[in-house]
Parts: sequence; C-alpha cells; structure tokens
Amino acid sequence: MKSCLLFLALPLLAADYDIAVYGSTPAGIASAVVAARQGHRVILLEPTKHFGGLLTGGLSNTDFRTLEAVTGFYREYMDRAHQHYIQTYGPNSIQAEECFFGAHTEPHVSEKILRQMIAEQKTLTLVTEHYLRNVQRNASAIQQATFRTPAGSLTVNARLWIDATYEGDLAAAAKVPYRIGRESTREYGERFAGVLFFDQGKILPGSTGEADTNEQCANFRIIMTNRPSNRLPVPRPPGYNRDEFLKIIPHLTSGRVKTVYSTDHSGMIRLTHIPNDKSDMNDIKQAVVRLSLPGENNGWADGDEATRKRIYDRHVAHNIGLIHFLQNDPDVPAHIREKANEWGLAKDEYAWNNHLPPALYVREGRRIYGDYIFTEHDTMPASRSVRATLKPDAIAMGDYSLNSHGHQPAGPLYPTLFEGDFGFSTTPFMIPYGTIVPKGISNLLVPVAVSASHVGYSALRLEPTWTALGHAAGLAAHLALSRNNDTRAISLPALQRLLHQQKQATIYTSDIPRESPLFVPVQWAGLRGLLSDIVDYNTAVMVPLKHRYGTQYSYAHSNHAVEPAATLTPQLKAKWIKRLPCAAKVNAETRGAFFTAAYAACAE
Repeated sequence: MKSCLLFLALPLLAADYDIAVYGSTPAGIASAVVAARQGHRVILLEPTKHFGGLLTGGLSNTDFRTLEAVTGFYREYMDRAHQHYIQTYGPNSIQAEECFFGAHTEPHVSEKILRQMIAEQKTLTLVTEHYLRNVQRNASAIQQATFRTPAGSLTVNARLWIDATYEGDLAAAAKVPYRIGRESTREYGERFAGVLFFDQGKILPGSTGEADTNEQCANFRIIMTNRPSNRLPVPRPPGYNRDEFLKIIPHLTSGRVKTVYSTDHSGMIRLTHIPNDKSDMNDIKQAVVRLSLPGENNGWADGDEATRKRIYDRHVAHNIGLIHFLQNDPDVPAHIREKANEWGLAKDEYAWNNHLPPALYVREGRRIYGDYIFTEHDTMPASRSVRATLKPDAIAMGDYSLNSHGHQPAGPLYPTLFEGDFGFSTTPFMIPYGTIVPKGISNLLVPVAVSASHVGYSALRLEPTWTALGHAAGLAAHLALSRNNDTRAISLPALQRLLHQQKQATIYTSDIPRESPLFVPVQWAGLRGLLSDIVDYNTAVMVPLKHRYGTQYSYAHSNHAVEPAATLTPQLKAKWIKRLPCAAKVNAETRGAFFTAAYAACAE
C-alpha cells in the first residue's frame, strides 16, 4: 500500500504533441494560440504559478511609440482589452480613455483576456508549475523534454519546440549557443556597445566600449492605487534594511527630490495611469533615486531556481522597502511621507501573492546565436533613405528607441549616472526570420531570447515586438511540420503571406491600417522594396515625433506614408517595375491601384 501511494504521488507521465511552447509570456501565448488555430495539438508549459509573463505581472503600460506599429496577435489582445473597458464602463468612460486602445490594462483584466484566448482553442493545453528539468536531443533536433510538475514528472514529446521564456531556458538546456552581457564596440561597430556613460544625447569620457558579462538592471512594475476603498498599505518586506535608505534623506531634505511619484524626472518612481485609479509604477531612468539595482541581478539569466529566488527576494526587499520607508520612516520629511501614502498596493491585484508583483521585470536574459544577429545598425535609416534597411526576410517590425536602463551603479566618475544607461531614437525597423532560428538545431524557435547584440536587443525587448515574433514562430512551426520538422525548410513567402493575412505587419506604414483592403498588398510590396522608393531622401523633411498620449505614445512617423490615392508618377512606376518586372503590364493611375494589381499579378 505504501509503494502504491508513492507511485500516485510521483507519477512518471508522457504526452505527445505537434508543438510544445515553454513560457507563458505573451510571445508564448501568441505562438501557442496561432499554432492551435491551424489545427495542431499544442501544449503551453509555464514553469511558475504565474501566467502571462510581464503583461499580467505588473507591466501594464505597454512600451511602443506609435499605434501604427502594433499589429497581429498583440493588437488583437489590445482590441479585446479596449472592448472590455467599453462594454464594462461605457464608450465615453474614463476607463475606456485611460486604457488607450488596450495598451494600458489592469493585470487581472489582461490575464482574463489571455486565458480566454487560450480556452477558445480546443487543441491547446495549458499547464502551469511545469519546470524544465532536462532536454534530450540528437545532433540536429530536440527529441523530448522532461518537466517537474506538482504531481511528479512529465515527459513531453513534440515535433516542434518554441522557447518563449524571457531567459531562453529551453534553448540553453538544448545546448544552443548564447550570450549574456555586452559586446564591445569593436565586435559589431556599434556606438552604444560595451561600458558606456551616456547623458543628454552624448557619449561621455570614460566610456571604454569594452565587453563584459554584466546584465541590464531589473526592477518590479508595481501596481498601486490611490482609491481609498481599494488601497492597502505597503508592508515592510522580508529583508528590509532601513540603513539602506537613509542615504536618500539628504536628497529629500535639500529639495532636490520634490515628490515620490511623477510622470517626469522630478520624482523617484514613474507614475503611469491605468484604468480604475491605478498606476503601473516603474523605474525612472537617470533619476536620483531609482527602483533598479544595477549589478544585483547579475546571475539571473543563467541562474537556477534558488539563484533567481534570491535575486527576486532582494528586489522585493529594495523596491517594496523603498516605498515602505518613504511612507513610514520618521526621518522622511512629512510632506514626502504624505505624498508617498497617497498610493498603496491594489487590493484587487495579486491576492495570491500578498498583492506584490509576481514577475521581476527582467529586461534582458540570454541572447541566442541565430541565423541572423540583429544589431544597432538594423534600427538606423539605410544609406540615403528615410527607412531602415530593407529586410526581404522580415517576419515582424518594431518601433522603439535603443534603450537600456544600465548595468552598473553610479560611481565617482559620474555620481548621478548609471553606467550603461542610454536612450537613442531609431526609425521603424524590420526583423528577419533568422533572429528566432538558433544555430545548430532544426526544430526549435526562440522569439524572446532572440539573436541580437545587447544594443540591438534594447530596441526589441518589448512585449508587442516579442509577441509579434511569437506570432511568427507559431506560424513557422505550423509550416515546418510539413517540412520534416525543419524550421529552415519552410517557405518564407508562405510564412509572410500568413502573417499578412492575420494582420501582422512586416514593414511600417503610417496610413495603411490593418483593416484596410490594401494592407496585404502593401505589406507584400514593402518586402520587395517598393515603399523605400516613395520618399526622396534628398528632399525629405524629417519631422520629430508628435506627442499623442501619456508619457511615451506619439502620432505616426513622418515620411512613412504610402498615400494610396496619390497619382502614380512615371518616375515612381519605373522604379517599381524595375523591382517587379512581373508587374510591367500593370496599368494603374494611383499608387494603391498599382499595389492591388501588382499583388494580383505577381504574388505567389
């Protein structure tokens, strides 16, 4: 009887699937859902109790610059979030306004929507608390993986695998080559690589550009509220050390720091309003007092469970401890304490985790070596062009600046600057398929811990971009199933066609929305370089982004319009026919008519 009970407590189970996805990040959810929509048996395995990655873990102020850049699965999620607030509170409600088309969403609402999207797929299985133990592979492919579960052990056999973890854990276990830390400026010729001091748009003396293994700093995205009926006091966390925070008192008494929470750089914690009187509280770059702990998250990317728990607990002690200190310590000036106490933890979020954020905001984990390494250069305008370098093999596009929160704390050279902290504007860019295809393996795709330099990754490390790559990974896995499970044997035009049909952009346009009948033809033409011919670099006027909403969202980029109703000039038509000889017989008076006719005549 005793041995029978032991067997029941620790069963050794096995399961077979077409596709296995590890990590319930938004990218992982996108991969699993879109693959299941193609009719495949899919399992989505999450190592922790928490589902939804950062999107449900506190990051409720989604990072991107312009709405025109957000398409595909992530925009579908945003649409559902927007509709939730409209249907629940009314189309003219403050909640419908503050969600900004679904980009600002409460964590419990995001989780509800993402779980609904999974539940709609009858061939998709979601399991949580399934922690990867080991991977078995042959010379070219993963054969199976074993997971520790609450009930024992599960061995998963799958033909295709997708690693959607922030850290690249499945890829690492499968012996995929990867990198942690920073390249030197010499490796890829990147301006912002290596050890760097950066301020006000300038690289400062003392920057060596040397490579190292330091990891970009992390912090929590803390959901707080100023609604009294939903507000809880910020507790004194385990590991709290008052002495750690006494050093900020001079900044408070001198007036250098005027407030606690702010939408600009005047405070200590970034306040961003989300619906129902809540805020997604974040680190403020280059602020005097910060949530981030540069240097103290080193080891997370390659760390085991115990290492990551130690780093997580340390950030709880500091991030939650900082707010507790500001709200309660008698040495904090009264007016600062009063402001700090206007906000507290949200009673209706994370009750199962003492209302604390369950996910540490890990901005960068491992980065695999793939068939293409995305660098700083891929985010910049091409030579004599207003657009980024053309990528005919693009599977997604991105629209964000080069952005790092730093790697080492401020020191004697620059007492107020984190080393490695930088921000620099880019142009909307295209992301090649090779960034998610790891070297040395045929049946694995990696849409989050992608193949990129540290600087290149700094523009990719956003949920909408990761999710777009996850969307592409799910469809690529679908195509690979009929190509001997080989991700390199798929037809890229077929993958791109599916992505476009599912309203995911591979090139940026400012005036062809995803619901337009021209979306698919224009995206197809963009991959073939036609959009690069529209604006003459010699006469283009570069207009800075115009502020739209909140602290970061802007109206569309200039010089990226198609203007489909514009007359098609003989000069532009000649350029397009040179790129597309198959469209030589197209007779069109407008740009839009040409795209439609050329797509009908030339598309496979």
